[in-house]
Formats: sequence, structure tokens, C-alpha cells
Amino acid sequence: MIKVFPLKSIFFSLTMSFLDSRDDLVYDELQKSDTEKKPLPRDEDLPGMGQYYCLHCDRYFANSTVRDEHFKTKRHKKRLKQMSGHAPHTQLDAELAAGMGMPDNGPVLMSM
Repeated sequence: MIKVFPLKSIFFSLTMSFLDSRDDLVYDELQKSDTEKKPLPRDEDLPGMGQYYCLHCDRYFANSTVRDEHFKTKRHKKRLKQMSGHAPHTQLDAELAAGMGMPDNGPVLMSM
């Protein structure tokens, strides 16, 4: 039996997986103090020479107007709320949940 998914659910899952690709790195960057943060370097390969950046969404913009419009969107507000909460899961969390972490052989009962 072939399962048919509506187009909206496929689009939603693709966009949400794109948004969650670097959550742990973005969260770590947000936790740094202002003295540890460095100014953005100029990079001609990025939009707007890499100067217009949204840290929460991990996106570069062509100019400040586009970036300011992005700050008003629902997607950005959702990311703000998501990044202000608990730390996202890491690869270590996933391995421990799957039982692939360090082996637990129990206490040593006798020594010979």
C-alpha cells in the first residue's frame, strides 16, 4: 500500500529540517558573552559581504533592510523562542539514547 502525503506536510518537513541543521552551534554562539564575540569579517562570497547576519537563524542578508524585514517574520520569532529555551540535543545525547554510549558493565563483584 502506497502512502500519500499532502504537499504541505512534505514542504513543512523539508523546511523544518533545514532550520534545525546547526542548532547546537548557534546555541553555543548565543551563550558567549559580548566580549568573546568578534565583528563579522568581510567576505565577498556571502550576500552583503557577510555584514548583515541573523545569528538566531544562521542566515546572511543582502542589506540591512532585508535583514530588518526578516526580524519581523514568524520564522525568526519562532527561532528566537526556540533558542532562548533549553540547549538543543547533541550527537552525544542521541548516541546515549540509542544505547551506543559508554558500556556499563556494572560493579566489579570479585577480584581474582
